[in-house]
Amino acid sequence: SVFDPEILDITDDDLKAKFMAGVANVAAVSLAISYPTIASVPHSVVNGMKNLLAVAAVTEISFKEAETLKAFLADPSAFAAAAPAAAADAGGAAAPAAAAAKEESEEEEDDDMGFALFD
Repeated sequence: SVFDPEILDITDDDLKAKFMAGVANVAAVSLAISYPTIASVPHSVVNGMKNLLAVAAVTEISFKEAETLKAFLADPSAFAAAAPAAAADAGGAAAPAAAAAKEESEEEEDDDMGFALFD
């Protein structure tokens, strides 16, 4: 049993990618069956934090991380200070995209040339 040279030409990146895919599978299975492993613990911690924030949002329970969430829920406009700058950057790119979309819709209207398929 002799292998082709292409098969045996494995790089470190190939091995790392296969290993990380295996770790992701272990984490997914562990989360699905609620069995804690080193691969699934970070996900479990994040999911637990989401649950704690959800409880804190609808009750009077408060802790440091929940204060930011409650402040946002109380006044979302206070957190919109960064939104105008982001909108201005995206707005410049959005205008040509909107014009292109309008041109495409006009072209689509012209494709049928006034005749419908089932008239």
